[in-house]
Amino acid sequence: MNRDYALTLWRADLVRFGLEDRQLQTGKAVIANHAGWLRRYHGLEHLAFLFQEIEAHADRIKDLPRLTYAAWFQDAIYKSWRKDNEARSAGWAQSALVEMGADAELARRVHMLILATADHAGGGHDADDALFLDMDCAILGTSAEQYDRHVRQVRQEHVWAPGGAFRKGRLAFVSAQLDRPAIFHTEPYRQRFEAQARANLERERAALSR
Repeated sequence: MNRDYALTLWRADLVRFGLEDRQLQTGKAVIANHAGWLRRYHGLEHLAFLFQEIEAHADRIKDLPRLTYAAWFQDAIYKSWRKDNEARSAGWAQSALVEMGADAELARRVHMLILATADHAGGGHDADDALFLDMDCAILGTSAEQYDRHVRQVRQEHVWAPGGAFRKGRLAFVSAQLDRPAIFHTEPYRQRFEAQARANLERERAALSR
């Protein structure tokens, strides 16, 4: 997905949900951030995947605006060396949505959902949140080739980190995922991705532990 197509989607969502973004200033800023030069994984490709998953599960989603704008803003602010990306993105989402004419409850729920992406283990606050969190980490359960590409992209985003420090952090993440009773919160994602995700993570943990 390129910037022009992303902006077309942004415009369509404004119309669909009855919001207003003057001169598309917010949309252009969000999209520019997603298209940043260091965004090897947390970029427009991942955003496109989230929209694909939202569309595929539209019949299960009760609050479509919440998931749509959580997707737009989730990684709107992302610096791989910072620990507050989710909090900053959530804050921007809440204030921007109110300025765009969204009701305060929608803005609040988007804010809460983005915060939940900092630790997917919690599952969010309802079924829609759980579904979005599963969409966000579905990459873990893709083919071995896709997963390995994802790991390379994450490493490229952390190009500033020494090799040993990156391996230590990555091993902690992988082990935390494997220690969970279930990686995915919803039955559709468990059926589709759980087994492959565990195989991918076990393989990476073995490689990191050598």
